Amino acid sequence: MTRTPWGDAAALRERKLRPGRGTPREEAEKNQRERLFAAMVATVAKKGYEATTVADLVELSGVSRSAFYKHFEDRQACFLAAVEAMVQPTLRRLGGDDSAPPGIERARGAFASLIETIVEQPAAAKMCVVEVYAAGPEGAALVDRTIEAATDVAAALLEQVPERQGMPRELVRSIVGGIQKAIHKRLYRGQEQELLELVPQLWDWIFCYPVPPGPLKARRRRTVKALPFEERQKVANPPERLLRALAAVVAEKGYPGTTVAEVVERASTSQRTFYEHFKNKEDAIVAALDSGSAHMLAAALPAFRRAPDWQHAVHDTIEAMFCWGAEEPEYARMGGKEMYAAGRRALDQREVVTEGMEGLLAPGYELKPDTPPIAAEAVGGALYELLYDHVNKKGPETLPDLVPTLVYVTLAPFLEADDAYEVAVG
Repeated sequence: MTRTPWGDAAALRERKLRPGRGTPREEAEKNQRERLFAAMVATVAKKGYEATTVADLVELSGVSRSAFYKHFEDRQACFLAAVEAMVQPTLRRLGGDDSAPPGIERARGAFASLIETIVEQPAAAKMCVVEVYAAGPEGAALVDRTIEAATDVAAALLEQVPERQGMPRELVRSIVGGIQKAIHKRLYRGQEQELLELVPQLWDWIFCYPVPPGPLKARRRRTVKALPFEERQKVANPPERLLRALAAVVAEKGYPGTTVAEVVERASTSQRTFYEHFKNKEDAIVAALDSGSAHMLAAALPAFRRAPDWQHAVHDTIEAMFCWGAEEPEYARMGGKEMYAAGRRALDQREVVTEGMEGLLAPGYELKPDTPPIAAEAVGGALYELLYDHVNKKGPETLPDLVPTLVYVTLAPFLEADDAYEVAVG
């Protein structure tokens, strides 16, 4: 049976406290909540969040249905509370062992402990890292809070290392995003044991980032302004109108809350036209992600080919990609915010795109062969986290402002800090 932070799921009924006056109410309630949390971990591991029911939880935990509803309003409330109950202690442990002296060894120990915890509790980790997005906007908001808290912890640990003091918060967040990407990918594929082997590589990648020698602001900035949605729709063919409309509705309401009826209304077309091109909503969002990626790459690859060298090719490609995102804010919002919630096919599509982008970094290894092999993958996660954070906080219209930071994150593992900085801001 599934192992959980609250014990073996097969033994949950055995943990039930005997009724009577000898058991304090607080202790009995704590016991019930923990059994329900463990049942949630085990059931989600077996069936996924969307297929998990309250009936499953009360059956496995031995907690009555009436007691369940005394603790939680519904299944989602129980799920989110369980994730919080696992995340918060992990973040506290990630703060480091106070018995170790402040510095790089405390930070290394905290990082190794995090990976060991994930590998020891794969069902719980997958629920917190992968399945949490299925809980809708509330799940995504919980992920955002977790990433913010993890960034706080990582920044505090890096401040203990003299050479990394004063690291800009966006860079710290990008590092957290790169690690999160590596963890998510292995948990998603059921390959969490690989993480133990990747600890040294990920650790070395973290320290590929010196504090930049100056502010990450471009000396020159391209002015980008999106045409009104209606004008872009006028020149699009029917499938493209539907895809852009889907991107717009998903960006506003989230993927789970989007309906085909809303999409066709926004596209000024009919459901018949929709179903002539797409089987269902999932089929359409995969097509939208594919179309958005194709248009983005069409804008970016000429910039890559025209550049005088690889370093500037990276800069020009990223600039072209994020200027395109500002020109097509609906696609940027969808790709930046809703990828994880849109199901397995959408995530698989994201992997195809990111792995293709990783190939553009291959020349960097020729410049610096000792760069950790995980760097290209981790950089992809770092860039995506910065995109996600920036779109959420400032909107896609300002994406070009992020280009210097993105370029520095991409180049720093392969160049000297001064060289990476000059290309980033130049």
